[in-house]
Amino acid sequence: MLFSKHKTLTATGPTTVFEVPNGYVAHWNLLFISNHGGSTNSVTVYVDNDTDGDGTYTTQFYVFDGTQLQAKENIQISDGVFVLHPTDRIRVDTTSAGDVTFLVTFDLLYTGFDFTNFNTN
Repeated sequence: MLFSKHKTLTATGPTTVFEVPNGYVAHWNLLFISNHGGSTNSVTVYVDNDTDGDGTYTTQFYVFDGTQLQAKENIQISDGVFVLHPTDRIRVDTTSAGDVTFLVTFDLLYTGFDFTNFNTN
């Protein structure tokens, strides 16, 4: 079943848009970012991963890392799929206070079981 989650940032600081619950995987297939503010803003989007399961998120995969987004412009990625595992988080940030909306759409699938050591480095 498809779901969409969004966050609108008006201040700086990393913000979680979505965290994959235990027992599920997510096929993330859409990212839409819209800068509603009157100035250019720098946007960052990444997946935060707890690779060893200890609750410490130390591994990040950056989709956008400080990408400049002009006022009243948007970015859309919808031609790929990222597979996210339990406790993976989609996080977003901006470098200046503004009015930037981040929307993600994903298919959430029940796994029923985990593969032992499948996600370790």
